[in-house]
Amino acid sequence: MNKPLWIWQANNGLNTGDSIRPDSKDAVSTLDYLCSLQELPLVWFKDLDHHYTPAVIRSLRDLYYKWQITGSAVVLSSPRPSVPEELEREMVSINLELPSNEEIQGVVRHWETVNGTQLPLSPAVIAATLKGLTTSEIRHALEKLKISPDQDPLACLQEEKRYLIAKQGTVEYIAKVPAVEELGGLENLKDWLKKRKELILQGEGSHEITPKGILLMGVSGCGKSLCIKAIASAWQLPLYRLEMVRIFSGAHGNPEQAFADACRLMEEMAPAILWIDEIEMGLSATGSTAVDPVLSRIFAFFLTWMQEKPPGLFVAATANRIDLLPAEMIRKGRFDQVFFVDLPGVTERRHIFGIHLKKRGFDPEQFNLDVFADGTEGWNGAEIEQCVISAITSAAMEQRELELKDMYAARKQIVPISTTMEEQVRHIRNWAYERAVKASAEE
Repeated sequence: MNKPLWIWQANNGLNTGDSIRPDSKDAVSTLDYLCSLQELPLVWFKDLDHHYTPAVIRSLRDLYYKWQITGSAVVLSSPRPSVPEELEREMVSINLELPSNEEIQGVVRHWETVNGTQLPLSPAVIAATLKGLTTSEIRHALEKLKISPDQDPLACLQEEKRYLIAKQGTVEYIAKVPAVEELGGLENLKDWLKKRKELILQGEGSHEITPKGILLMGVSGCGKSLCIKAIASAWQLPLYRLEMVRIFSGAHGNPEQAFADACRLMEEMAPAILWIDEIEMGLSATGSTAVDPVLSRIFAFFLTWMQEKPPGLFVAATANRIDLLPAEMIRKGRFDQVFFVDLPGVTERRHIFGIHLKKRGFDPEQFNLDVFADGTEGWNGAEIEQCVISAITSAAMEQRELELKDMYAARKQIVPISTTMEEQVRHIRNWAYERAVKASAEE
């Protein structure tokens, strides 16, 4: 624009390039001075939103009408998107997005050059891990990597990202996810994930065929949450959990705005997986629209957002009672598939017993798992895990190795939920019989 740049800050005053004008820390007096000038510079106000008063707003409007003829401009910068209603039509709002993968890689290379060091991870891997952070937060994470040479570099970056994302308040970054091999059975679900792995990574050019989301329903304790973590592992994508309790708590402002901000933050994270746990409890408008208009508006926003969100952002939701969800949420176009995670069959139960024994350092072949698989009909995965833990605990309290008798004793102490909540479990299974695809292969 071939004009001098003047910068105003509340702590310094008006810096004209050559000097700082005296007594210019007050916003009103500074604006009055600018209004009196004949030759007008380009003026940048930092964080002026903290000083909005009727006098400041009026002076800004006077400057606008005077300076639009001269070709000068006032630039207001702030991390908060707050604009007084009186200024909205006299102002152009520009939102600076979070750094892209290419920009993050540029920050990494510049940091390596300035510090004269070579990071143990490639810029592409660092960019994929730190996507969604600001430039300053990325530099903070790199500095932590520099001063923690003995830690696993990827785990160090993931932990730093988890901490920085947690400050936002409503979204949690899940760094540690299990491998797909830790899922017992569920062959139909695994096959669906394998076939769509490449589609989720194709990006903008294939919006129509890029997977949008998946809904997992089923009996409590059957591993729906574990499945979603395994999706992140299978597709090698970062996993984020939307905390609906924090959104409705009011600690992060208006729930509607907090939810919209969380969704837009997730758009910046793509490609990624967004996990919404027990979606029927937090985002169902059934039976509550008349008494809770806020929930109704959040629900309507979510439906539109699911339809219009960018490709590469995959929504994975779980529900214990999908019959509580309205039809418009589960229709095709929002979720690609609805899977029913049923009580494991006999082959799956044997597999789950083996997984939990092996995970805790025991050889599954030393135990007669066929007997336990046959004798635990109606058990879910969580109950099988607790049986193994209980048996290991009994042996540890007696300071000896785990034996077969410990497994038998632990089995007798557990009453499965399919027995204690028989009517509710039967209702869920009957509802899903012809309405959802079974995650497990037929036995």
